[in-house]
Amino acid sequence: MLYKTKFWAILFAAIFLLGLGLFLWLWNSGAAGDSAVARVWLDGELVREIDLNSVVIPYEFDVTTELGTNRVRVERGGIQVVSADCPDQVCVRMGEISGAFQTIACVPHKLVIDVLTEGGV
Repeated sequence: MLYKTKFWAILFAAIFLLGLGLFLWLWNSGAAGDSAVARVWLDGELVREIDLNSVVIPYEFDVTTELGTNRVRVERGGIQVVSADCPDQVCVRMGEISGAFQTIACVPHKLVIDVLTEGGV
């Protein structure tokens, strides 16, 4: 009976350690080498690409059209809309994005900001 209990304890410990090692390996490999590129689209046309990992000093720029103005803040690893003169302010409330499958959209101004990462996630 003791032999069976010891066997299962060793088996579960080995599975746990393998799972933990795999998790840590995936976590570190994804964070170290991924390049994140923010793309700023205006009415379906690409107007700017920014490598978010190469930003040393945070900066802001305006995206102005006849429909209105959005102020965009770029920091190392992230981008966000900090102010807009549209009535709903949804793009401002979206906050900072930094990874794939995240998008900021200001529908009244036809502005879309998305992020591409090397790993795709």
